[in-house]
Amino acid sequence: MGLCITYSLLLKGATRQEVRELLGELHREAGELSLEDLEELVDLEGEACHLLKGDPKTPDPDFKVKFGAMTMEDLAVIHNRGKERIPSCKNLIGFEVFPGAGCSTCTFGLASQAATPDEWQWYDYCKTQYASSPEYGGLEHFLKCHLAVTKILDGCQRLGILEDVSDESGYWEERKLEGLIDCLSRYNFFTAAAIGTAKDLLEPLGYKAEAPILNRPDFEHLEARGRSAPPAWEAPTAPAPPEAEKKPEVGENPEAES
Repeated sequence: MGLCITYSLLLKGATRQEVRELLGELHREAGELSLEDLEELVDLEGEACHLLKGDPKTPDPDFKVKFGAMTMEDLAVIHNRGKERIPSCKNLIGFEVFPGAGCSTCTFGLASQAATPDEWQWYDYCKTQYASSPEYGGLEHFLKCHLAVTKILDGCQRLGILEDVSDESGYWEERKLEGLIDCLSRYNFFTAAAIGTAKDLLEPLGYKAEAPILNRPDFEHLEARGRSAPPAWEAPTAPAPPEAEKKPEVGENPEAES
């Protein structure tokens, strides 16, 4: 639950060197933005691309980038077959971005499933809603984070590697700040009301509800607005992401599965 930007990248008929040059340029452009953190460009080939399952205390240092390169079939292997080595892509070039506090991390890159690259693709998303929490800087901080992700996607489009974007706020298509802000408000009201209702139902049963929005100092205000709002306040239904369902959140570490 939360306002997200979902995207897929695609490039056909490119050599490994051409892919590296394009992503190197995208990485340099990202470095000019006001991001909380930008990791180095990762370039992996063969078995080095595979996501390793191991000791949670010593996680794969490139886990998040490898996760971004994974297909839904790879995830099925993790959850259903318990493999020790994940049969993912053969070539992977990408980098990890942390837009700011409250946001999820996201990755940008291209990966090929073939030993001899011909078609490169990528799929990931960034949840930006909780960057709007007052403890992180409120609306101004949210806008900085959401617009930073949008600018990186603009770079992907300019470089010819962008396949699709689904921005639940509609900002990607419309570029209207007032629409983005209005959508954020609706999502916050809706989320607070939904989580508040779940909390009221679970606590008498001895369970504890946990969600980022519960930590907001204005949670009760948002919950009241959400519960009193007419149906039009409900969060809009986002278009289905391309080709597959949304991946699990990175925090739900597949490495922990056995």
